[in-house]
Order: sequence, then structure tokens, then C-alpha cells
Amino acid sequence: MTIYDKLKSGLPIDNALVIDEHCHPEYYYGGYQPIGSPEEIVRVMDKLGIDISCLSHCGAFVDQKWGNDRVALALDSYPNRFIGYVTINPQYPDETLPELARCFANKKFLGIKIHPWCHDRPMSYKNYEKVYEYAAKNDKFIMSHTYNPDDVNTTSRLAAEYPNVNFIMGHMGGYFPCIEQAVGILTKHENVYGDISGSESREGVVEWMVKEAGPKRIIFGTDMCCMDGRATLAMVCAAEIDEDAKRDILGLNMMGILEASGYKPN
Repeated sequence: MTIYDKLKSGLPIDNALVIDEHCHPEYYYGGYQPIGSPEEIVRVMDKLGIDISCLSHCGAFVDQKWGNDRVALALDSYPNRFIGYVTINPQYPDETLPELARCFANKKFLGIKIHPWCHDRPMSYKNYEKVYEYAAKNDKFIMSHTYNPDDVNTTSRLAAEYPNVNFIMGHMGGYFPCIEQAVGILTKHENVYGDISGSESREGVVEWMVKEAGPKRIIFGTDMCCMDGRATLAMVCAAEIDEDAKRDILGLNMMGILEASGYKPN
């Protein structure tokens, strides 16, 4: 069966590696989410055929230590299914390096998450510099909520400044025409990727992205549990692109990033 056949039949996508690069457990600013516990996320992953989900906690946007600790608990519960992001709040610069060191002592944390929108500080903000420097020195990748032209442009600048750091544009600009700007950035830097989670969806958008930037630059993410992961999975599996391109987007591209940051399966 093809990947599309699996989707159409309502079966898990078990004929391709699937990594959800963008997932949030539990709470979103205290709001209700029907599915959110690590146990429930794994149940949905099994239903959809997602092998690994990369977690950051929305609570860390307010209290980074508390949110990162909640991710650590999920990693301990499901070490073969979850990878962790260390979320950093740039408004507490004295805590940045200690928090990075504390979390990365747990080898299941592999990436750094920043959220310029929630923290009301653009990617160009001075207090992020030590985050980028840490990533460069320690072979860590950075995923940023990227939802405006300034952060897209900053990603391009940072990719040139830190060529050994892989940067993922979470939401890839989020909306048109910012998405068009972000896709243009993908063609300029081998260390920049874009995830399609939570982005404005239009008919044929995945096909267009592959045509413009190639399948090696695009990453599958769901933004669960803030959003229903089935929609993004269907966008990729039903896209009119070849099977190899789907495999790249669904998991192989992200696995390359994880391996560059020290990923070793248990």
C-alpha cells in the first residue's frame, strides 16, 4: 500500500518513518484541551502512525523551568516516543545558560525552542544571542515560532552567521505572503527548514512548497495538542508528490536534524 492508501483506509502510516517535530503536551495558558496528557498523545500517535513526537510545553512560555520539567516527565515516561525541546524565555537572561545546561543533562532533550510572539521579543533581540551561541557550541538545533517577516529575515541572517546550527521555522511564516517569503529563505540556506504546522492551508500548498524549495527543506509537524494533528498528516499524505518526497517530509528530514544533535535510539 502507498502512504496515501494507508491514509485513505484510515490505517496508521506504518510504511514510513513519521516524526512530529512540533507538539505540545498538557496545557495551553490554562485553556482546555480534550487530548493533552503524554498517555493520550501516545494513543493518538499510535492511531496515526507517528513514531516520535518532539515536545515543548506551553507552560514554559510563562515559567520556563516548570514547563521544561513537565517535558522531562514525559520523556521519562515514554523515552522511545518523545524528544524534548528546552524552551528559553529571553526576558530572564541570567537563567538562560543554567537552564540550558540543566535540561541538556537529560540526553532526551535535543533541541531549543524559542517563541518570539509569546515572549514579545523578536528573534533579533539581544538576549537570544547566548542561545544561538550555545547551540553552535553544543550541536543543538533551534526551532522558533516564526510568524512574521522580521523573524523570517532574522532566520536567514542567523543561518549565515551560525552555519553549523540547524534552524527550523515553526509554522514557516504562518500566513501568506509571509509563507512565500519563508519558502524563499529555504532555498538560500542548507541549514534552514520549515515546518507546516499551524500554517495557513491552501489547496496544493504542499505541492507548491516542494516545487519551490524541494522536499528536503520541509518538515512535518502537527502543533498538537493545540491543533488536530490529523489535518497536517493528511496534507502531506494526500499531496500529489512522490513517495520519496513524502518520506522526506514525514520523518527523514527531521531524523537528520536529530542525529546531528546527538540522537541515539534506546
